[in-house]
Parts: sequence; structure tokens; C-alpha cells
Amino acid sequence: MNSICLMGLEPSLLSPTIELCKDIGIELCENGLKVKVSKGKNLSIKKNSQEITMTYQKKNEWFRALTLLSQFLEDEEEICEAGKYDLLCYMADNSRNAVFNIPSAKKMIRYLASMGYNSMMLYTEDTYEIPGYKYFGYMRGRFSADELRELDDYADSFGIELIPCIQTLAHLEKALRWPDFAGYTDTDRILMVGDERTYKFVRAALEQCKRCFRSRQINIGMDEAHMIARGNYLKKNGYRNQSDVMLEHLNRVVEICRELEMHPMIWSDMFFRMAYGTYYIKEGMLPQDVVDKVPEGLELIYFDYHSRDRERFGHMLDCHNQFNNPICFAGGAWKWGGFAAHNAFSLQSTKMQLSLCEERGINRVIVTGWGDNGGEASQFSVLPSMLYFAERCYKNDSEITDAWMNLRAETCFHASFDTLMAFDLPDSLPEASVDAVEKPRSPAKCLLYNDPFERLMDHHMNRNNVTREYAERAQKLMHLAGDPHFGYAFETLGYLCRALSLKAEMGWRLYENYRDGNRDELKKIAGSEIPELIETLKAFLECFRLQWYRENKTFGFTVQEIRIGGLITRMESVKLRVEWYLSGKLDRIEELECESLPYKPDKEGEYLEHRIWERVAFVTVE
Repeated sequence: MNSICLMGLEPSLLSPTIELCKDIGIELCENGLKVKVSKGKNLSIKKNSQEITMTYQKKNEWFRALTLLSQFLEDEEEICEAGKYDLLCYMADNSRNAVFNIPSAKKMIRYLASMGYNSMMLYTEDTYEIPGYKYFGYMRGRFSADELRELDDYADSFGIELIPCIQTLAHLEKALRWPDFAGYTDTDRILMVGDERTYKFVRAALEQCKRCFRSRQINIGMDEAHMIARGNYLKKNGYRNQSDVMLEHLNRVVEICRELEMHPMIWSDMFFRMAYGTYYIKEGMLPQDVVDKVPEGLELIYFDYHSRDRERFGHMLDCHNQFNNPICFAGGAWKWGGFAAHNAFSLQSTKMQLSLCEERGINRVIVTGWGDNGGEASQFSVLPSMLYFAERCYKNDSEITDAWMNLRAETCFHASFDTLMAFDLPDSLPEASVDAVEKPRSPAKCLLYNDPFERLMDHHMNRNNVTREYAERAQKLMHLAGDPHFGYAFETLGYLCRALSLKAEMGWRLYENYRDGNRDELKKIAGSEIPELIETLKAFLECFRLQWYRENKTFGFTVQEIRIGGLITRMESVKLRVEWYLSGKLDRIEELECESLPYKPDKEGEYLEHRIWERVAFVTVE
């Protein structure tokens, strides 16, 4: 451990500095190496014969400088950095079952500070309490006002601006089902534009954010409101152009923000949908009348999580620069495909995206960590992607070598960059790797929940290597299970891969051996392979449960227990029915009598992008 004595440090920085120093292995003591600290024009570390001098301009830069100091003490080089981005923000999804518990949120804040981020968004559709709306976030692990204030205070101590990130139009289906919103919903996920009860709710939400957060920036959402004015609104008001209804609502909400002295931003997709019916376009510019209708001062967030098409991405940036509004880019730290991350994909797409943003003068960047359809992946599984965004803020792309990223990861997280990339293993099969597919695929989730009798995903795998690949990946992940910082998450994924090595081809083998009359193989599957799979699934669920409770509030794991517990019960049923068939209690297995068809005929042999559990697990969905 390196020992240092800090001189000139602002008193307000002492407590968070002590915390971060413990994280990164620096000891503060009077007899340590003398380090003189002062505010300056940029982040710098210099050494002379007597002492080290450190300067920082912004509070968050001080904490990045601390992690660089740890490297500097080893390498004895002068360091000078200046961040290129006015906003470098991580957005954590807290609305898809997984809601940070307070210690885990604080851990993420310290990680962000160590990397040099200056802000963090908590994406909360209904997972924060609003006075007067007792059902809002009910049994969803919502943040209390006291919890939000505690996190805001903590983030501020590290120079991190905690920014509320909510929804004020769509993406509210979890809330709109409750009595609080009876009578003023357009569809099951969209509020009723024009109804004064909608704006009473919006004001209450905004006022709560103002009470709980220091930041006067706020993300008010409004994305993907595809069916606006086509539900109850249509019945009540008759047909109106969707863009007119959208802009009417936007102006009302922005006006409330101005009254509360808050500075709103929204996801930009609806303006493009108004003009083109889709978001991502390669040619054509937005009509001037659309551009002119955007409220003054409203920040627009261009989100693009997967594009590697330079022409399209550049054109979308040019379209955004048409607006007389602040522009922000939101990229993706991919962890929303299922249990595993897609860091390799994020890294490849982000490299191009940030280069084009810098060329076009866009210096406000959000890194999104969504959790679609369950929030299964570890909150920390995308640290490699997050680290790359941070290094691009402070360094040129050519300076970000593999050696540098490994050094930064070891310093900030006590794990090498290469080790952290193991979070990708369950979904990075050769046929689903970043070099093989245009968009991230989720073979692990698809194959885990693929029913061995109904077999919806059987035609969408590579049978030549899937069992071997998952067995090898399980071994690699289990080898990392002893890691003191992330071993618990690697162990979860290790059991997942072990289960997949047993299960991935089971549907095919049941189908083929049943059709061929191979009773010995059917007996082997039912007698030994399924019991082994069931025990592995139980071990996976146990590890997953411990991971969830370590990182998140307990709310939301209900979904995982029902899904995985249902899978275990289903495997017991499959075993029983095969045994009944072999003993003569059944004369046939009905599902295996059916012709085997691909889920998507045009994608046969390819892993699918599907990450929606109910579309993979069974056919009978209402």
C-alpha cells in the first residue's frame, strides 16, 4: 500500500478522499509521501525532489487524479489531463426490477468518481415516491425521499451531480395500472394529454425531484410514445395528428419545468418519428417546421446503442445539429440482453460514435446501462464499457492502449480489464460475437428458457459447438469465482454456463431420439442428465439470489424466482413425462410428435436478438 500525506486539501474533500483511498489502496498518514494539493486550470500531477504537486479544476477531477496518483507513484511520470466532455454521465436503469440498494449505489458512485465521471442519472419510471400517489412504485423497491437525498449528498461529496431521470408521458405502464391514475390514461403505458390530472401528476413528480436532488437538470423522458393519441385520447377527442398532441404535451411539461427553475432534457426520437415514422435515418433532414416547434432551451438526447454505420450515425448527428437546442449523445453500455454483458460490442460501436461526436462538436455524453425485461445482469458487469467512455473524455483514442486500460481497471476496480471482459462470456459465442452480428444477441437467455419439448429456439443455435463452448466458458468463469470483488457475479454466470452446457441441445436430443425410437438415450436423459441439470439450475438460482441481494433491493427478484423456479419445475415435468413414456404410462409425447419449425424461418441457424422471456419460454401467451 502506498502512503501519502495530503497538504492543502479542502476540508470538504477529506471524508470522500479517505473512502476512495481505501478502495484504491492508498494509505493517508502524516509520515507518507508529501503531496501538495491545490485548485488549478486542469488535472495535473507533477513531482520534484521534495514533493508531489496535484491540481484539479473540478471536484470530480480530484478523485480521478487520486487514481492516477496511484499509477504515478509507480511510473514516475508527469500527468496532465483536461476533460473534453462538459457532461460525462452514467445512467443506471432502476425500473426493470433491479433497483440499486443504497450501499451498491454508493459503490457505483465511487467507481464513477475514480474514473472521472461528473454525473449520474437514476432512471426511475415509477421507482421513487411521490407524495399523494401511494401506489406509485408500490412493491417495486421505489426510492424514498430520504434515500434520494442521502445518495444526492453522497454523490455531491465526490463531485458527482446526481440527475433525476423520469418519465412524464410514456413508459409508465407499471404505474398506470393502479387506482392513482384511473380515468386519465391514453393507453396502458401513456398518460392522457390535455387532462389536468396528468399535469397535476407531472408537477408533483417534478416538485419531488426538486426537493430530493441538488441538480436543476432533469431528464423528463418522453421517448417511444408510439401510440400517443390512439387510445382513450382518440375516443375522447377524435383524430388529431400525433405530432400536434406530442408538442402540446411537451410545451405544458416544459413550462412547468421553467416555473420550477429546472432545465429539462428529453430523448429525441419522437421528433424523427413525427417526420419519418422511424428514428434512425440515412438521408433527408428534418422539416424546418418540426425544428422550429421544439421549445427553446430544451436539451435533446440522441440515443444510439448499436450503430456501427458511420454514414447513418454521422447523418443523425447532422440532423440533431439542425436544432437550436443543446444536444447530448447517449451511447450504450450493453447489459440489457439478459444475464450477461456485451462489452465487446459496446466498445467497438462507442469508438466510432465518440469520434464522430467529437468531430461535430458534441461534448455532452450519457452512458446508458439499461436492464430490459428483468434487469438480470450485474450492475457492475459493464465497467469495461464505462471505463472506455471515461478514458475517451480525458485522452485521445490513440492513447487508450490495451495496457493502459488494464492499468486503469486494476487501479479503479482491482481487476484487470481482461478479467472484467469475462462478463461477456455467456453471450459471446463465436456465432454471436461482435464480429459476427450486427446487433448484440442473447443466446444464453434464449437457450436457458427454451422449452425442451416446445423447442422454440432449437433452430437458432449452432449445434456443432454450443455444448463445448458453454462447458469451456463455465470453467473460465468458475476459475474467477474467487475474485474478492466480482467473484460472486462470475460464479453466477459460471453456473449459468454450466446449466447451458447441459441444456442447450437437450430439446434436439429429445426430439431426435424420440423420433428414432432410441429408448436408451431417452432413459439416459431422463435418468441422469435432467437431474444434473436441475441441481445446476438450483445452484445458479442460489448464486443469482445472493448477487441480487448484494447489489439491489430485494424487490423484483420475485420475477427471477418465478422464471427460474418455473424452469426447474418444468424440467421435473419433462423428466416425469419421458419416464412415463418409457414405462408405457404414456403412448406418446405430444409436443415431440409435432413438426420442428424455426421461430424465424429467415434466421434459421442464427442466434436471435430475443431477450423477452415470455416470447422464448412458451407459445401460449395471452
